[in-house]
Amino acid sequence: MKTTIVAGILQPSYLSWIPFFKRMYMSDVFIYLDDVQYSKNSFHNRNRIKTFKGSLTLTVPVLYKGNSSKTIADMPINNSINWQRKHFKAIEQNYKKAKYFGQITTILIEKIYSKTWERLGDLNINIIELFKNYLEINTKCYRSSEILVKGQGNEKLVNLCHRFNAKEFIVKPGTQHYHPEKFFKKNDINFKYFTIDPIPYSQLYGEFIHGLSILDYVMNCGSDNSYFQRI
Repeated sequence: MKTTIVAGILQPSYLSWIPFFKRMYMSDVFIYLDDVQYSKNSFHNRNRIKTFKGSLTLTVPVLYKGNSSKTIADMPINNSINWQRKHFKAIEQNYKKAKYFGQITTILIEKIYSKTWERLGDLNINIIELFKNYLEINTKCYRSSEILVKGQGNEKLVNLCHRFNAKEFIVKPGTQHYHPEKFFKKNDINFKYFTIDPIPYSQLYGEFIHGLSILDYVMNCGSDNSYFQRI
């Protein structure tokens, strides 16, 4: 019987990419780190899909001016721009020949692109939860903005792990400069290293492109989550 609880903690991004879901799949408890400062020109509000010309970045417009210190959870979306129609049109045009297009677009229309979202954090997390459920990933997920543990940076991560009695924290190799292993071990938390073997899956438009949104995977491969065991 498993006794060691593994925690994954990540900032929620728009149409998150495959490694995000791989970490979630590896975790016993997963925390959306949504109460940290929004970062301009990051994947907080953008991600890439595949087109016949290559990759295309879809960006959610935000009201950054006057809100630069806002968290991901509280960053307001600029709904004066009809970004939802633009994004859905791009998805429709480029994935209409994908095997699971009808299934996925029905979900996206009903759950995401037919609604008005005021805050980036709500949008991102709802999309992630949508695909999490579609992929039958059973990890328990929480928002850090609703847990309200004390601390900043790594201290906050440690306190989040302690909140859920997690003894292992998932990290990428080579991140010692901002996740000092000694600090975590001093607080009785070991690292569980996370790597991705970039195994191609079935994709439209010729040569395989790595690092796309999870949307590309589910459009082409559906709800098969065994991929996360192989990569």
